[in-house]
Amino acid sequence: MKINLHDILKRDFGFTSFRPGQEEILRHLFANQNTLAILPTGGGKTLLYQMYGAVTHQRVVIVSPLISLMFDQVSRLQYLGSKRVVALTSALDFQEKAIILSRLNQYQFIYVSPEMLANEQVFQKIKSLKIGLFVVDEAHCISEWGPDFRPDYLNLGKVRQNLGRPLTLMMTATATDVVKADIINHMNFDSADVQQVVLPVNRPNIFLSAKVLANQQEKDRELIDLVSKLHGPGIIYFSSKSKAEEAAVNLAVKTGRQVMAYHGGMDNQTRFHIQQQFMDGNLDIVCATSAFGMGIDKDDIRFVIHYHLPANIQSYVQEIGRCGRDQKPSLAVLLYEPNDRYLQMNLIANTIPERNILKYLFQHPKALTNDDQFRVVKYYHDNGYSLDQTMGIFEHSRQRRITELGAMVQYVYQDGCRRDDLLKYFNERVSATLKNKEFCCDHDIDFWNNWQSFNEKYLNQSLKSAKSKPKSWQEVIDKLFLLKN
Repeated sequence: MKINLHDILKRDFGFTSFRPGQEEILRHLFANQNTLAILPTGGGKTLLYQMYGAVTHQRVVIVSPLISLMFDQVSRLQYLGSKRVVALTSALDFQEKAIILSRLNQYQFIYVSPEMLANEQVFQKIKSLKIGLFVVDEAHCISEWGPDFRPDYLNLGKVRQNLGRPLTLMMTATATDVVKADIINHMNFDSADVQQVVLPVNRPNIFLSAKVLANQQEKDRELIDLVSKLHGPGIIYFSSKSKAEEAAVNLAVKTGRQVMAYHGGMDNQTRFHIQQQFMDGNLDIVCATSAFGMGIDKDDIRFVIHYHLPANIQSYVQEIGRCGRDQKPSLAVLLYEPNDRYLQMNLIANTIPERNILKYLFQHPKALTNDDQFRVVKYYHDNGYSLDQTMGIFEHSRQRRITELGAMVQYVYQDGCRRDDLLKYFNERVSATLKNKEFCCDHDIDFWNNWQSFNEKYLNQSLKSAKSKPKSWQEVIDKLFLLKN
């Protein structure tokens, strides 16, 4: 059967053209080829499985990492006309879950977390259905979260096999070569069995900047000063829930902007309400932990500020990619003070159990059953891993996280082109990507040399009025991002 994808795109979805990578991925899927898709944030991943379902009328199961993301995706599909869609989450009470499971065969799009798939009752219900497409959204979580945080991600390959090996689409916005190999391996594929569509991570409309500050007090003053001047919607990322809440209050009082905090410690209803306020334009800024942002489809986010150091460059690129989806100039600022590195080191230490704790737990396995905080250790114990093997896995994970953190710190202190540094991390061809750039980062020589053409293109100023080059990154912000929309 020959499929005219462009006709379907226009007739059923109202778009005149595909975004980069979408058509290629769909052609792989319609040719029954398992596919790993690396599309930049805002690349239109939802359309892929929605169109597949619309054309084939088959059932699609989507594995998704966060409840808020599932709710957002369900709402989006319903808005776009797909009514037979549901999310199986831990937010459902017993009666709601029982009703959905009893009617599960009536739904075409089923969102579910890896942990929910580990529930035998849920899994048997899904197994009884005919599945046309198995989707793993945010597939980098298999590599980054599975080994030491959410072990049920490591079981997705086995889950897929037990579901009859349906056609599979794995999607994420960023992945290094190591992460791509991890995803394919844990999903029990050979690399030859998977088509890979990998788009560049570069977002040329996002100006990159980082600023080193002496201490937290200086950083707080810098944040207030920035938010006082910046216009348009923005996201500020924190590693601490309490600091996100504190900053939201201070920024609202001192800047007059509409600001609220968002983090995983809030109940689902509160988080959903904050997200909808931001999407509807009733909130200017969200002070968030990394729980916020996955799946956010808001085109006009003008800036992303990181108050705390991200854990790795992959996360950083994903998070800054949530601004500037409308392709207009946008700003990514990372504020750093030396103690930020130790905050991340503490998070690594608290996430990965120490050797003596592992030894005790393997000698007293009942403690694994009685305490949910040891569910990762329980996964390895129950799957036949020895103590030494488990220690080796955790030590490897610890060293990988420390190495990734080191690369993130190096980015902050980079005295060359920041975009160059980010793209090299993903083995992209820097020279081709950066050719003829005139809007890049606070250290880019070409940007300063092309200041007059930049003024004309982005600020609508004639060559005569583009008097002098800016003297600092702050002046770039003043000239470009502080202009009212």
